[in-house]
Amino acid sequence: MHNAGHLYIGYVEAFTDDDVGHLLDVNPVGAHRVNRAALPHMRSRRSGTLLYVGSTIQVTTPPFLGPYVASKAAFDALAVVTSYEVSQFGIETSIVMPGAITQGTNHFPGAGHAGDRQVAAQYAELDPLVERTHDAHEQLFAPGTTADPQSVADEIERVLALPVGGKPFRSVVDAAQAGVDHVMAFSDLTREAFVRRLGFAETLELKS
Repeated sequence: MHNAGHLYIGYVEAFTDDDVGHLLDVNPVGAHRVNRAALPHMRSRRSGTLLYVGSTIQVTTPPFLGPYVASKAAFDALAVVTSYEVSQFGIETSIVMPGAITQGTNHFPGAGHAGDRQVAAQYAELDPLVERTHDAHEQLFAPGTTADPQSVADEIERVLALPVGGKPFRSVVDAAQAGVDHVMAFSDLTREAFVRRLGFAETLELKS
């Protein structure tokens, strides 16, 4: 199960190459490292599940979170392409996509910031907007609704308990109700149709 992730908040231009490289190293490359360690064992057994905790943010793409959005999009794309190959060894893939989680984690308070302060200073007139980032996400939820990370844990437990071949490829858990589930359903149908047109339909099916 891939659940590592780090958040950056700030202006895209002000993040250095090293800043962006570090975030990519933590998010998509970190998951890839774990896969490379685990997959030899799974392939030898011809069974297993790769469960990724992704994000709805690759669809919603809010401002001031640029490198994080890019890293989560890369994370998802790597998971999808890996799924084609590992499916032929009996290995399932499920991507659980949480929406904004503003409570119960250190996600926003512990976020990283852009390393190029000189460039960041040139965006100072936008600072009041950036400072509202956490509160803006809090306002997404209907009164009385909270984005509790327990809901994500519950969905992971549900997915993993499903029988072999019965796990969903994607599951969206989004208290903000941003409509990402509809977008991803259409996106995945389009992707699967394209893979079939290429003549690689078997990679979409779990081989026993």
